[in-house]
Amino acid sequence: MPHHGMTPHISGSSLSAQARYAAGTREILESWFAGRPIRDEYLIADGGGLAGTGAHLYSVTQ
Repeated sequence: MPHHGMTPHISGSSLSAQARYAAGTREILESWFAGRPIRDEYLIADGGGLAGTGAHLYSVTQ
């Protein structure tokens, strides 16, 4: 999925939760632009396949 991104739905969340989401998003972007790997817990897809710590929980639909 080149040039695509996903953002969390945050309506109804607390300010502290929104601060955590923002910090995670910043870490992902800083890693991406610095050419560093993105932590597994942030990944859903990588290299055309399912990825991340929960990848075994996902299913591929065609």
